[in-house]
Amino acid sequence: MQSKYTKYLKLRRPNPWIIIFGILFVTALVQPSLADTIRIGAPIPVTGPFSSDGKAMEKGLRLAVEKINSNGGLLGQKLELYIFDIGDLTPDKLQASATSLVEKNKVQVLINGYGGMGPDIPAFCPYKVPYIHNDATSNVVELRNRMKCSNILMGSDRDINYGRITFGQLMDLNYKYPSKRLAIIHGPYDWELNTTTGAGEVAQKEGWDIVLKEEVPYGIKQWSGIISKLRSADPALIYLELLDPASVKAFIDQFMEKPAKNALLYTGYTMSVPAFGEIVKQGIADGVLGMTLSAHKPDAKGQVFQEMWQKKYDEKPPFSIAAQIYDELMLWANAAGQIGDVKKYQLITQTILESPYEGITGTFSFNNEHFVPAGDTTIPSHLLQAQASETQQIMIGSAKRGDFIVPPWVKQN
Repeated sequence: MQSKYTKYLKLRRPNPWIIIFGILFVTALVQPSLADTIRIGAPIPVTGPFSSDGKAMEKGLRLAVEKINSNGGLLGQKLELYIFDIGDLTPDKLQASATSLVEKNKVQVLINGYGGMGPDIPAFCPYKVPYIHNDATSNVVELRNRMKCSNILMGSDRDINYGRITFGQLMDLNYKYPSKRLAIIHGPYDWELNTTTGAGEVAQKEGWDIVLKEEVPYGIKQWSGIISKLRSADPALIYLELLDPASVKAFIDQFMEKPAKNALLYTGYTMSVPAFGEIVKQGIADGVLGMTLSAHKPDAKGQVFQEMWQKKYDEKPPFSIAAQIYDELMLWANAAGQIGDVKKYQLITQTILESPYEGITGTFSFNNEHFVPAGDTTIPSHLLQAQASETQQIMIGSAKRGDFIVPPWVKQN
C-alpha cells in the first residue's frame, strides 16, 4: 500500500526531457562554444627588434578581420584575432606560440608576416592547421620540403631571387653608372647573406667587380672604418642589406658627412619598414634606394586598401608587410569559403595551392614547393627611393612606376 508521500512524489516527478533541454539551454548561455567565432592565430613580433614590422602586421590583420566581419563574417561566423608575441623570433618563442594558439586557443589558421625564418617551421609543422607566412628565405623552403610540411605556405619568393631581381631593377634605372664597381655590406642572417649573394652573382655575370664585401653585426653605431674603405674602393653602387633600421640610420648619417661621391646607396628591405619611414620624413635619406618584397599596387584595389588603412589608422600604409599580411588572411578566407568548413584543413591548403588568388599585392600562385615565385604575373617586388622626405615606388617588377632622382651627394659629370 502506497503512502500519501509516495503518491506525491510520483505526481511531482519531472519529465526527464525537460531537464535535459534545460541543462543544454543554460550551458549554451553561460559557456560559449569555441564555434561561436572563427579564431585566427597571429604569431607576430609585437615587441623586440622587429616590432616596427610587427605592429604593421597586427594592423594589417585587424583591418582584414574588420573587412570580413563587416561583410557578414565567414560562413556565417565572425572572425576573432588571437595574437601571440614572438618577440625576437627565437625557437622557444615560436614553440610557445604554437602551444598557445593551436593547442590552447584552437585557432583555425596561423597568419604571419615572418616568424623566425626557420624556427617557425618545426613549431607549426606538426599541426594540420594551415600556416601562411612571408619568411622569404631559402632555408625555410628547404626545411619545409625536408620535413614534408603539407600545411605550410610561403606567400613570397626566396631571398636569393630577390637579390637577383633588385640588382636587375637597379640596372634598369635611367642612370649611367660611372663604373662597374660594387660594394656589398650585409648583416649576419640568412636574408642578408642570401640577398647579397644573389645580387653579387648577377653583378659578376654583368661584368661588375665586387670591390668591397663586409659583414656587420646588428646594433653597429660606428661606421667610420667601413665608410673610409668605401671611399677608397670608389664603388658606383653600395648594396647594403641589414634588417636594423637604427644601424642603417647611423650609416646614412655618417655616410652623408663624407660620402662616396660616385656611388648610389641601396639599403634593401629596411627602407620599407615603418621605423625607416620616420627617418625618411626627416629628409636625411633623400636619394637613398631600397626595396620591398610586395606592397599594395597603384590600382583600384590598392587605392581602396590605402583608403581603408588611412581611415582606420590615420596614416598611410607602410610599404613593408601591411598589404601582404592582409592578402594572406584574405586568400585563406577565400579558400575556406569555397570549401565551406574552416576545419577541413587539408582541403583548404590544397585549394590555396591549386587556385591562384588575386590580391592587392598581386597574384598568389604557389609552386610545388609551396612558395610564390616573384614576377610581373605573380607578386612583383618594388624598388623604392626616398624623395623629398617621402618613400616613392619607382619600379614595380619590371615596370617603371616613378622617376629615379640622382642623389644629391653624387658627383655628376
